[in-house]
Amino acid sequence: MKVLITEDQYISIQSKLIYEQVLDDLVFKLSLITEDDGKTEPDMEWNFDDIEKDIDKSKEWVKTKEQALEYISVLKDKIKSLPSDLKKKILRYVLYSFLGLFSISQIQNYLEPPIQTAVKKEKEIIKKITPQIIRKSSEGLFNHLKQKEGVGGNPVLTAYNLGDGAYTIGYGHAIFPNENEGYDFLPKYNKIRSGRTKITDEQAEILLKDDIKVAEGHLNEILNDWEIDGIKIPITQSMYDAMISLIFNMGRSGFRRSDFIQMVKKGDLKGAREQILNTSSHLFKKYPGLKKRRETEYKMFV
Repeated sequence: MKVLITEDQYISIQSKLIYEQVLDDLVFKLSLITEDDGKTEPDMEWNFDDIEKDIDKSKEWVKTKEQALEYISVLKDKIKSLPSDLKKKILRYVLYSFLGLFSISQIQNYLEPPIQTAVKKEKEIIKKITPQIIRKSSEGLFNHLKQKEGVGGNPVLTAYNLGDGAYTIGYGHAIFPNENEGYDFLPKYNKIRSGRTKITDEQAEILLKDDIKVAEGHLNEILNDWEIDGIKIPITQSMYDAMISLIFNMGRSGFRRSDFIQMVKKGDLKGAREQILNTSSHLFKKYPGLKKRRETEYKMFV
């Protein structure tokens, strides 16, 4: 029995029989051109128009969506060893030539993964070369302040008076007159009794965390003001932590007036680091532990 086929069917069958060979020849030619780290040999000049002609020839048999999917599957396997940019260019050309068979969204599904990968890599590169903006202290600072503000790392659970007009409790938390603390577990200033008013370990940690947030607010206000004025100082996490420790100890106004912070503002970070050792030095004799604290902050400020 004879099977009659049309001329178009014959051309389609012939095209399908030879399309893989055409792709093989194309990939072989491109492999020669792009060898040696992707550099084109001087005597092998080419342009993408020549590639388009070969691709068009290889997909003459494609008439349906199913055939297009089959073609793309084979094409992706054939060109997998080519340079990434060239692969994407070939695939993009083929996909857009199938606009009558695929929707734009379907074509984007093929194109987006490599694009998303490129964007992800770009973000990673930018993250590496762009200084991170630090506006929060680390967990290490919390532990550092527990050691420096407590006794042997433990809080002082009973209120005491150093004679500076404020009561102190926990990890160096100060309670001033006419100040609303806002804690259910902490009495107002006029109801605190030195040596008698007590808190728990958990409450001491609450106070410490809140005091750190207050100190962060003071430092962030300074750094943000600098940013607005175009003063961009590369502050690392350890530098930020050291400055929070200083604010915690010196208070907001003392920190703002210090020679240390003025040096930081000028960008003299090396000089600022050395200045830490001299900050509040007039109190070293009265409070020997303060000198050791400054030495720790000096090491931290790197």
